[in-house]
Amino acid sequence: MSQPWWSSALQWMLWGILMAVIMGWVARSRLRARPRADAGRLYHPPSTLVLGLVELVFFTALAVVSNVFANETTTWWTTAVFVGFAALSLPILADYFLARHEVSEKGLSYGSMTGRRGRFEWWELRRVTYSPSLKWFRLETHSGAVARVSVMLVGLPEFARLLLAHAPAGVIDREALPVLEATAAGHPPPVWG
Repeated sequence: MSQPWWSSALQWMLWGILMAVIMGWVARSRLRARPRADAGRLYHPPSTLVLGLVELVFFTALAVVSNVFANETTTWWTTAVFVGFAALSLPILADYFLARHEVSEKGLSYGSMTGRRGRFEWWELRRVTYSPSLKWFRLETHSGAVARVSVMLVGLPEFARLLLAHAPAGVIDREALPVLEATAAGHPPPVWG
């Protein structure tokens, strides 16, 4: 027996509302006031850690439960899908702990999700772009070093103000410029959509 059309529509509508509420919470958490001691620091809000842990635990539990209570839908394929989704939380968690940046009048000290650390001064920048699909600013130096600054970070307006004030002329991509200007004014890009 099939479900009525409105049942599926209601499920998708509830899913959309839930995602909008969660992403709204994440977006608001990056804009909260922070202590003066954190000036210049860019870091993920606790909501990023919560999302990563919930995803890891949820999909790992689904993989375990689907095998402990095996039924006709349990296959190696379903287990692999659940484990794959659980593995997708690992970059989120790595970024939360390792992607810490410090911005100053001189330049940027950055960390990547792989644990690699680097530093450059503003005059060393060769190109600055923004990726709306990946939700990060990409800063590349003349030496080839690349720093990626996620839009999920706390402290983005200060980062954008300093970058706009000190980056050499012409290095900021024309698509990135209005995004940086809006971010500097306190309106960072959306974290979803």
